[in-house]
Amino acid sequence: MAEEQRERLVWDWPIRLWHWLFAIAVLGAWITGQWGGFDWRQWHFWFGQSAVGLLIFRFLWGFVGPRHARFGQFLPRPSQLQAYLKTLPRRDSTETAGHSPLGALAVIVILTVVGVQASSGLFISDDILYEGPWYVAVSEDTADVASTVHHRLAWPIGVVIALHLVAILFYRLFKSQRLTRAMVTGRKPAQRVPEKDAIPHSRSVLALIMTVLVAALTWWLLAVAPPEPPPDMNFW
Repeated sequence: MAEEQRERLVWDWPIRLWHWLFAIAVLGAWITGQWGGFDWRQWHFWFGQSAVGLLIFRFLWGFVGPRHARFGQFLPRPSQLQAYLKTLPRRDSTETAGHSPLGALAVIVILTVVGVQASSGLFISDDILYEGPWYVAVSEDTADVASTVHHRLAWPIGVVIALHLVAILFYRLFKSQRLTRAMVTGRKPAQRVPEKDAIPHSRSVLALIMTVLVAALTWWLLAVAPPEPPPDMNFW
């Protein structure tokens, strides 16, 4: 097979599956939270709780996953980010195998913002129908702060989603880099990815074990560990 027709694996299947599930969870939670009203409230909770489990998996996979999934491998130094930003106006700039320095920064921002949003939702109450699983474990003042954070971060998350989509279009239309396709197939053209930058496999066994453990941990965190509400607690 000719070199230009070959492709090399750069994204493992666990990170690809995580990416699409996380996108569904975040977008679903954002839409149901902004426009769903009480009719879609339960869906909002399910999307948000799914995001919690997915964030736990991504955090752990960032230490034990294959090369390009690891935080230590793709977190950029300031000098790397500055050098990369200078190449943005160029159509023929070299494509990175994994995350570009700017893409890596975007990953950290997205994980941080969504992490704060999802975790704050565990401690809030709407004073009518819903209390987060850890609402009774904190003071009323803390719950108010969590509620403020949760509601004020909603639109910034919408902006982050929009910027992510714009970036994908920019790389596809201006730089001819098919980022979405790579996140589906896991592969990039061999002429753009040196053999030394490819990954040999996806660490499937480890990923399956971690999936089971993270699912159990998430269930425990959201359904078992939270304290029971006191008997005299008022409910509407």
